[in-house]
Amino acid sequence: MTQAKVKHPIPLTFKEYLEYDDGSDTRYDLLANGELIAVPSEAEINYYLAMLLYGKLSAFVNFRLIMVHVLTMEVNPVGDNYRNRRPDLAVLRPEHLQLDSIINKTALCIGAPAPQFVAEIVSPGGGSSDNHRRDYEWKRQQYQTWGIPEYWIIDPHRMQVTVLALVEEIYQEAVYKDNQRIHSDTFPELNLTAQSLLDV
Repeated sequence: MTQAKVKHPIPLTFKEYLEYDDGSDTRYDLLANGELIAVPSEAEINYYLAMLLYGKLSAFVNFRLIMVHVLTMEVNPVGDNYRNRRPDLAVLRPEHLQLDSIINKTALCIGAPAPQFVAEIVSPGGGSSDNHRRDYEWKRQQYQTWGIPEYWIIDPHRMQVTVLALVEEIYQEAVYKDNQRIHSDTFPELNLTAQSLLDV
């Protein structure tokens, strides 16, 4: 799908992007040059899987891990040509509540500490499309540069969950399929297999 750039009078800052409303239901991403680009709405399976994972993880959120966001947290990390990301699921830490760099509890700006955990679900049309490259390559590099300790790529097309754990500033990768139990450094008590998450 070709993404359409949106014309507006001046380049938008990240804060202006968060406040932007053209009266439509169109979702936008913000490019590094301040342009908006229209993006498709989340697929139903993405929302379902994000909510399923939310239900599994929320039991382990405590005094050191808070605020599990599903499809609502905008982040403004550094890297590639995008100034915003919208993880399918993000887990923050208590210190995020005290920051000036968090806007209305729904956006993290450049300079904020990285979330503890993010998960992305590969959208329909996975394969060799931009959907695949966005989650496996672009976001991986962006989240690694920001220092997010744990990043999951949930791929219902390949029926696998890729867990990326930050070790000495580099992601170490483990891929889980079928009845393999997913290991999480953030949620060590989690008892979840790839199949139980992806069998929808």
